[in-house]
Amino acid sequence: MNPSEECRWRSVSVGRLLAVSVLLTLVVGCGTTRISDTLRTGTEQMLLSSAIERAVNDMDFSGLAGKEVYFDYQYLKGVSDEGYIISSIRQRLLSEGALLKANRDDAIYVVEARAGTVGTNRQDVLIGVPQVNLPTGALMPGTPSAIPEIPLAKKTQQRGIVKLAAFAYNQVTGQAVWQSGTYPIMADSRDTWILGTGPYQRGSIYAGTNFAGQRMGLFGRKSEPRQSAPGLSVTAASEFREDEELLASKLKARAELADKGKEAKDSSKTVPASFTPAVPPSQPQPGRIPSAAPSSTTPVSPASGFQSGVNGAADSKSSSGGSATAAGLLIFQNRPVK
Repeated sequence: MNPSEECRWRSVSVGRLLAVSVLLTLVVGCGTTRISDTLRTGTEQMLLSSAIERAVNDMDFSGLAGKEVYFDYQYLKGVSDEGYIISSIRQRLLSEGALLKANRDDAIYVVEARAGTVGTNRQDVLIGVPQVNLPTGALMPGTPSAIPEIPLAKKTQQRGIVKLAAFAYNQVTGQAVWQSGTYPIMADSRDTWILGTGPYQRGSIYAGTNFAGQRMGLFGRKSEPRQSAPGLSVTAASEFREDEELLASKLKARAELADKGKEAKDSSKTVPASFTPAVPPSQPQPGRIPSAAPSSTTPVSPASGFQSGVNGAADSKSSSGGSATAAGLLIFQNRPVK
């Protein structure tokens, strides 16, 4: 190949390369993602639940194995995803061998938990032309009201941040037993668009790199799991074996307690045979002979012509202002007949 032909071949190659570069620049992809069909996106829920699980796995409850424990969750009320946090801590306690009690008075140890942070952050980075809203007065009929976003590269990063703390104490002696310490746990998700193509999804909630929800094995690497505290993870499947002797003793104690409660209830309903219901003082008492009414000491007016207590028979009606006719008949019967 002579020098002129070599120069011609090189110029053709450079021209083809430039044409391909221009074509790749003009022909860009376009990817869209539905953010959410619910009040909270699935990504947000995955970020928070993953961070909660890691924070709970970092709590070492092995020192409470075999001890009667009451879990106090009053300081978790009102926190985002409080139900998931409470259930995860209870599961962790049980997996470490603690004996959970439903009533505080039945336990010796109390585990109290609180949350410092449960939330998400989002950061967006755009290389290109952002969306611009045009002034209303500058618009002409038929012209768009805004210039759409023209990204050459775009990246969105979301983080779920959780900071939990717990401690245990003996409620009989009031002494501290254990505390977990506090530091934030994060779970992240990174979405990337290149020339409008994407999203390429990476982060701790994904296994490797995904493209528009599909796993890509050629790009990226799986993130290394963070080492948690010793013990069974709350996300691991497991089966537990009950202590038969402990179960039998608890059932026996519960049956004895139920029998005692039934006996006390039956004895409270028993009524003695000699019991007589109380009767108001104004009515005759049953089983008693009514006593004679005491004679009135109030003197009778001389104008009435009667005396009380004639021949030892006192009329209670006359002494209390009763019928004068009845008093007269009584005196008439006691007078001698001529």
